[in-house]
Amino acid sequence: MKRILVSALIAVALLMLVAVAASADELTVNSILVAQQSGAPADGIIAMVNNPANTIALTTGDLVTLRHAGVPEDVISAIWARIPAPTPAPVPLEPDDARLVDFVRLIRSGTSEPIIAEQVRQSDQAFNLSVNDLLYLKQNGAQESLIMALMATSNGAPPTEGVAPAELVFDNLVLIRPGFWKKNRTGRLVLNGDTLTWDGDRYPEENFTFQTTGLEKVWYTCDAASSGNFCYQINFQIVRGDRYRFQDGNRDSGSNAAVVKVMEALRRYFPRLNFATPNVDG
Repeated sequence: MKRILVSALIAVALLMLVAVAASADELTVNSILVAQQSGAPADGIIAMVNNPANTIALTTGDLVTLRHAGVPEDVISAIWARIPAPTPAPVPLEPDDARLVDFVRLIRSGTSEPIIAEQVRQSDQAFNLSVNDLLYLKQNGAQESLIMALMATSNGAPPTEGVAPAELVFDNLVLIRPGFWKKNRTGRLVLNGDTLTWDGDRYPEENFTFQTTGLEKVWYTCDAASSGNFCYQINFQIVRGDRYRFQDGNRDSGSNAAVVKVMEALRRYFPRLNFATPNVDG
């Protein structure tokens, strides 16, 4: 009677193995233990493990559990052979130019890309980026604006001034007039040669001019933001003189195109100006 019962259990285990072999299945610790405890032979369990249609959902830690439960070593070896090897973590790249490490530190600290790019422009250093340097920067989250700023220095030559058009008009600006009783004015800046003229929408008697040759520095004022600083104002400091502040007329709607246009023109036609580090509010 006992022999008949054992034979019946083995037959059930074999039927289970045949059913598993006939269709794809996910093999887990529990399914291996059920087969083993039902009396399935080791060869039958190994065949189930080696069936390419089946998925092995076990880890190396599960093998310890199976071994403690008395599962034969041949079965454990077969499972081990089919457990996918862990994907190695990418090896961190090291730049050919060690100076790039400082820029990556700034990126990781949360410093915005425009400020880092500004630091590159003011450094007066040449960066000849290799392929490895480019991969290092991309791996560490550098955006294209910073990479382009670095590549722009590659010739190592001092910047040369372009020839400004006869007239450039920068519309949609707001002249910020400090003081409790003074109201801000809307208007435009007009660039003629090396002269900038404020042309207000009203009150022509308040218009004024200043020379790029008399500028001590030019810089942005920005709001801190998680996606990168939003630079909404351009500032001009005259040598031993006045300070002028111009905000973007669409600042409240999230645009800074007007002040960016002014800054880009100054960089293009007067690259030797002192472009100072932006002020960041908040």
